[in-house]
Amino acid sequence: MNEEKSFIEIVNDYLNSGETYLPVFNETALRVQQEITNEDPDHDLVIEVISSDQALTGEVLRKANSAFFRGLQKVSTIKDAIIRIGLDEVARLVLIITQKRQFKSRDKHINTLMELLWRHSQQAAIGAQWIAKRCDFNPLSNEVFFAALLHDIGKLLILTVIEKIRMEGKIRFQPTPALISEVLKGQHTIQGYSLLKSWNIPEEYCVIARDHHLEDFDSNNFLLPIVRLANMISNKMGFGLNIDPSLDLSSTPEAALLGLSEIDFARLEIEMEDKLFAYS
Repeated sequence: MNEEKSFIEIVNDYLNSGETYLPVFNETALRVQQEITNEDPDHDLVIEVISSDQALTGEVLRKANSAFFRGLQKVSTIKDAIIRIGLDEVARLVLIITQKRQFKSRDKHINTLMELLWRHSQQAAIGAQWIAKRCDFNPLSNEVFFAALLHDIGKLLILTVIEKIRMEGKIRFQPTPALISEVLKGQHTIQGYSLLKSWNIPEEYCVIARDHHLEDFDSNNFLLPIVRLANMISNKMGFGLNIDPSLDLSSTPEAALLGLSEIDFARLEIEMEDKLFAYS
């Protein structure tokens, strides 16, 4: 029966079956994210939540002691890490570490695409955070990092489904990059929205996943133009599945809305290059 269907139809059947092919969103990362977006976050609670996961604690400490963050003395506890690099940075490390675990595939071709997608998402998050601070939206810096990191989660879901149908023998050929790109382009926003809803992620982040490619966007939702710009500059710099070095970001409606110039984008590129390996 499946032999009578096209590749896109088979993928769509799986996507519309109501099943989720990704693990649930990491509970520790979600609890930490919820706490740091409070006006007065509880440091002790964040330390307790992270420290309850020994594997995560070890990875956070390893990154806190990396060349990018390293100080004169080695940090050995989450509390020390927060003192060294700050609560917000530790929270971002938690999110980066827990999300990165999902961008893995046993299929070599799909794994390569996931690695490219991960790099794009990570760099978009770094870019979104910089834009928020540059535009004096400091209270939004944690929210835009979270939103940008998850904006293309629908692509990860679709790639996971493609891996699944290949392993189950539903298709016996290697889909070309063009064919995969067609599926991703047509489905990733609505699938990303649905997946984040199933994870009980707050609606404002679900909307970013759904609307970050719309031609007409809600200019009153400042998270959206920030993430849209971060997505574009990540593509312009060569990170991800939709590389486009020709993008002129300073002429976009998002740049006009946020008051960003060519000089700002040049500075942003430097920032993103500097942090390229910070979270690796």
